[in-house]
Amino acid sequence: MPKFKILVISVLTLFLMTSCSSELETETFESSTLVTVKLQGTPSVFHKANLEVIDVQLRVLEDESNPNAWVSLNTVNTGIHDLTKITDDTVVTLVDFEEIPSEFIYNIKLVFGDSNTVVKNGLEYVLDIAPEFDNASVNIVGKQLMSNKVYDFVLVFDTDESIKISSEGTANLDPKMSTEMRLFNLY
Repeated sequence: MPKFKILVISVLTLFLMTSCSSELETETFESSTLVTVKLQGTPSVFHKANLEVIDVQLRVLEDESNPNAWVSLNTVNTGIHDLTKITDDTVVTLVDFEEIPSEFIYNIKLVFGDSNTVVKNGLEYVLDIAPEFDNASVNIVGKQLMSNKVYDFVLVFDTDESIKISSEGTANLDPKMSTEMRLFNLY
């Protein structure tokens, strides 16, 4: 029996020594920040409003014509999203805690694919995007990102204002979107 007590005390001592020596490690982002980007629709008269999101980009240079002006983010949720299903408190996360340099952000852009449709009164329409939009929706951010912070951008797509069905039966997408930003301290 004394050997059993010694064994139990040894195991407990070893356990306490190892559990007390672990330290909580925190990661800091001294010259960078974390960004999340979420998409949300608004209540709509449409039964479905499907947008194909293929990329999320930030404009980091003032000169938009510079080839390095736009930076693609790691879009984790590309594909077709029905804006009528992501309203009120529901969102789709497009970019999830991506670390980027702390710099000035001029704009945020959603880049659309070709599979954009809308359903109204049981009829499905292919959405035509005007050439001047270049298959994208751009919003002004105009914000200097600070280090060691989390920026949570929610792109609210005004579904009914953005989609118009003509009397000829064509559906046009004229993206109208607002950007809500929340800032969180990491530590």
